[in-house]
Amino acid sequence: MARTKRHDLRGPFNEDIRKVMAEKGWTKLEQFADHFGIGRTTVYSLVLGRQTSQGEWVKPSLDTIIKLSIALNRPVDELLNRLYPELDLPKPQAQVAPNMKKTPVMGVVGAGPGQFEPTLKSVYVPAAVAKGRPLAAYEVRGDSMCGGKRPICDGDIIVVNMADKGCSGQVVVARLVDGSFVCKALKEDKFGRRLMSLNPLYTNSAPPVIPAEDVDEVIGRVVWVQGALNGVEE
Repeated sequence: MARTKRHDLRGPFNEDIRKVMAEKGWTKLEQFADHFGIGRTTVYSLVLGRQTSQGEWVKPSLDTIIKLSIALNRPVDELLNRLYPELDLPKPQAQVAPNMKKTPVMGVVGAGPGQFEPTLKSVYVPAAVAKGRPLAAYEVRGDSMCGGKRPICDGDIIVVNMADKGCSGQVVVARLVDGSFVCKALKEDKFGRRLMSLNPLYTNSAPPVIPAEDVDEVIGRVVWVQGALNGVEE
């Protein structure tokens, strides 16, 4: 099989990936893929810039974009703009306080039944909250977390630190094994590890307790909640 030439590599993140590999002394894409937990085939596709038979770019999944954001140390919204230039994603408003940082809203997450629905919104959080943290935001649907000291209610925007998976008693966003996303409180004690709702009055088809075996991955700890009026740091 002929060796792929550099000018044949058309992926949107080639230079960024090459820079990270050079900094770490890596010579193979497999090293980059394995270190950051991204599938090798996915990395090859990103570098080659593969297209469908209709000429459209093969886009990576949301999980891959988040991992790539951490690997390349680039904001998620910047990566999305490179992948979807045709969507003309919203630019920051001209008048934005210097102590605020834009964070992309990745989708709608369930505080009730698990769900995920993409969105192109963004939210601004204090720079002190964002500093040094890989952040992603989600819009909440459902009121199963509308209780406790800091309620998270339907329509709120939550911001999670993807480098912090949380500990017992903290609120997190998690992906379940069925592919849906939920916002729940993490609980760990002698009975094991699980996710729990905080609103005892909220009843629907969603279970109030989600066992550890139903959780595929904790995306991150909630560090900021923005409701209809303002934001509250967790």
